[in-house]
Amino acid sequence: MRESAMVLLVVYDFQDQTGQFKNNEKYTEYSSAVTRGGYSILVKALLDTGNGDWFMVAERGALKNLLQERQIVKVTRGEYLGNNNQKLPGLPPMLYGGTMIEGGIISYDSNIQTGGMGAVYLGIGGSVQYRRDLVTVYLRAVSVESGRVLLAVNSSKTIYSVAFDGNFLRYLTVANLFQSEAGFTLNEPVQLAARQAIETGVYSLVMEGALKHLWEFKDKTAGDKAVAEYLVRRDGDGKAENVPDAENQTNRKKKKRGKKTDEGLSDQPPG
Repeated sequence: MRESAMVLLVVYDFQDQTGQFKNNEKYTEYSSAVTRGGYSILVKALLDTGNGDWFMVAERGALKNLLQERQIVKVTRGEYLGNNNQKLPGLPPMLYGGTMIEGGIISYDSNIQTGGMGAVYLGIGGSVQYRRDLVTVYLRAVSVESGRVLLAVNSSKTIYSVAFDGNFLRYLTVANLFQSEAGFTLNEPVQLAARQAIETGVYSLVMEGALKHLWEFKDKTAGDKAVAEYLVRRDGDGKAENVPDAENQTNRKKKKRGKKTDEGLSDQPPG
């Protein structure tokens, strides 16, 4: 894909907006319940979309450092000469995008579902317990030119924790009792759940943008199939192969917007 056909995005921040700390009944813990590295996860998810051919992201998370380094380069090139005493060239202009991605991790709900079961027979038994948590993220695409919110999506990821326990109890003699216990716990990493929720949000953003014709796929047939499968996931009715052609379905609801290019996704002029 040509670089000019890529959609240029800017992301300033993607914060943990839950304000929650890790659960600890024994002592006070000030570590956040979810990762504060949402910005890095989101940027990577955008860059990986379409094998790296759909979105181009301009650095804004470390903008202060970037501007400071550019200033150092500018001063150095202005005060010193290069080879053959030739003046060094100036810096090219920085990239700026037409669309800004905003949002954050807005909720982390723990213990929304708990349960377990166990049994003991003739001194031999075991039990299993589980806990279900939920992390939710929101994403929105904003037009830099007009400030209009073009798209807003959300996604959630369930976090499961499971504990297994087994015990053995036997009287060896009247006065001697033998007891043994063993167990282990499986906890799904919260960071992994947050990453999957953000990646799912980017997927929804791409598909919703295609539905609203903010951009279009190079392969129309494959794009229509992908959007149809997304509609099944979003609305939960029927199978993907039974969903009508996505292009015809959305044209009945919305007026076509944007323009089609010969490669990948095309960015519609904001406004």
